[in-house]
Amino acid sequence: MHPTRTQTHSPSDAATPDPDVLRVLQALSLQRISGWHLPGYYLGIAYDSVSLDEATLTMDLDRNVDRNGQPLPVALCILADVALAAAIRGEVGFETRLATVSARLTFTGRSGTQRLLARSHTRFRSDTNTIAIRNSSVAVLSGDTEICFAEANFAVLNRPADKPAQVLPSPESLEQVEWLGINDLTDQEKRVYLKAQKASIDGRHREGDSAGDRDTTATFTERFWGLMPQAHGKAATCEIECGLHIGNRVGHVQGGILLGLAISTSLATVEHGWRMLEISANFIRPGTEGILKASSRIVNQGRNLAHVTCDITTDTDRLVLQTQSTLIRE
Repeated sequence: MHPTRTQTHSPSDAATPDPDVLRVLQALSLQRISGWHLPGYYLGIAYDSVSLDEATLTMDLDRNVDRNGQPLPVALCILADVALAAAIRGEVGFETRLATVSARLTFTGRSGTQRLLARSHTRFRSDTNTIAIRNSSVAVLSGDTEICFAEANFAVLNRPADKPAQVLPSPESLEQVEWLGINDLTDQEKRVYLKAQKASIDGRHREGDSAGDRDTTATFTERFWGLMPQAHGKAATCEIECGLHIGNRVGHVQGGILLGLAISTSLATVEHGWRMLEISANFIRPGTEGILKASSRIVNQGRNLAHVTCDITTDTDRLVLQTQSTLIRE
């Protein structure tokens, strides 16, 4: 069954949805019939292979790039997070839940134009603790060019009984689904669709804004996921709403989204012309509902390097993620 591009107008939108909105609709359709999450489907991440201690995943760059045509940091974070877990799946299976404990990502700053390939492998196992821990590493490449590399620790947990086991999205499965129409969406799915429409409309409205405005450099993906930080001198904040559009298969905010939020907010503490070199993160508790707030500040800024911390908290001030980043002047 091939995709059916159903007309999905809302009463307030007289124009046909743009390709980004249709991409969200496709992701909604895919996650409806499987046990995987919307962010992965939205980015077009696919599993090429999973063996005992290794995994290979792919993701088209296509629309997963920033305004300069470079891989979008949040997309890299999600791909890396999924690939890091996939290397462990060959051993523990897809029925099991893996919770990220900590992660460290390094970005090379190299340009990538070809389909991204993530190769991951398990580094060690530790079963002598109260919970089982697995460590894995990954390299993300565009052709022969390494874009980023990472390692992470995961806790091996039981999957909630009311949540489905994860599936293996293949490149073919991304094309073999009948798209939902607007009248087919649940209330939760419709809220996601309306977020996508708003992100599209906001992008068109900002087309005529000044080129120096940070908002004008934001992509549809960043607007859709709420990665729109506000700078406050040498600090910055950003708020995102939890929900299906950024959730994993158990309903928590997907780990790569949290990392992307921390990166966006950390970069907002400096002027243009800086990029993320490295980020280290501790995952304290899951983001489950309500609003998450990221707050970053510069610890020290030199001529070419800056060190930034970022805390992501719930709307009741409970800590979700804590990061330390090194930014480098381009």
